[in-house]
Amino acid sequence: PDDQDNMVAIVLTRPEINSLSDLNNKNIAITEKQSASSGRVSAALMAAGAAEVQFSEVEASAIDRLMSGEVPAAVVLASRDVANLFPELDGFRTFRVPLNARM
Repeated sequence: PDDQDNMVAIVLTRPEINSLSDLNNKNIAITEKQSASSGRVSAALMAAGAAEVQFSEVEASAIDRLMSGEVPAAVVLASRDVANLFPELDGFRTFRVPLNARM
């Protein structure tokens, strides 16, 4: 998915995170490969209520870091079509945050 205007940040969180604002002042996992978009993700999260998040960028899978309990949330970027098909995962909450205000 290279069309940046069609991207969605899928934010997977631990079950105790009830809203995106619960991520304020917390580290969120994002892979290095997707970190080039972290500015756009940060702006989208801010607009959605999570104004003060920090991204933890490493080569390891963001999802693995979430599942191990290392971070309370992980971001995966996907096209809008893929994001709409992304399944709900037992034991986690899923938030879909468009990276483009026109969406």
